[in-house]
Amino acid sequence: MDLKLAGLLALVTGGSRGVGHACATALLNEGARVVLVARDPDRLERARASLAETHGDSVMAEIADLGDDSAMRSMVERVEARAGVPDILVNAGATVAPADFLELDEAAFRDGIFEQKLFGYARALRHVLPRMAARGSGRVVNIAGLGGRQPHITTIPVNLNNAAVLSLSKALATQYAPRGIGINTVVPHMINTDRQEETMQKWAEMTGKTVEQVVAERMKTVPLGRLGRAEEVAAVVTFLASPVASFVVGAVWHVDGGVAVSM
Repeated sequence: MDLKLAGLLALVTGGSRGVGHACATALLNEGARVVLVARDPDRLERARASLAETHGDSVMAEIADLGDDSAMRSMVERVEARAGVPDILVNAGATVAPADFLELDEAAFRDGIFEQKLFGYARALRHVLPRMAARGSGRVVNIAGLGGRQPHITTIPVNLNNAAVLSLSKALATQYAPRGIGINTVVPHMINTDRQEETMQKWAEMTGKTVEQVVAERMKTVPLGRLGRAEEVAAVVTFLASPVASFVVGAVWHVDGGVAVSM
């Protein structure tokens, strides 16, 4: 299937690693131009250089911290001056570590939880959406965790953050659909990335179990019986980011091996 992505410009936050990097790769493979956005300059340059071996000038990189609104605004302005208004925004640039709800004071809850994901996504959206709307077209895919729809007792702050991302995505999808912008959300779960390893380690520390025990317990919840691959998430994101998915708006797509209990 031709996804009609050739020549389109995609901005991918978190594009230097994990799911974000896989999304950038998949978009490039479909002929899109991609700007990788991340805050770690060394990791970002390694990711760009690696992809450039195959895709040349179609892959670009911009350093920006999702936690800094001024930096995000400047980054979007640089991208526009360099390559044009993005046709696609993929928000994959943040994760939230598990934490004990009762151990978080107000400041930690505000700055250490919502700042990591919801606020970062909101900044990217705030600076990209008006430009898409002025042009009259665009596609946005936000990545949210399964805890936003199916809470787990060890990840209450994570659940709340992802639920907020889902709510924001749905509200903006309704608001911006008449302006030619399709906004959807992809919900991965148990994907084999370095961040997944970090999460399993944190759960082990919180529960007093070994990492092996935590992984074994979590794997029992996956009907497919294995971890997902970042490329499997990227395939769904790439479809939703494409003109082929033009009538898909405000939807939530699970990529979780069947873990979600809701239909």
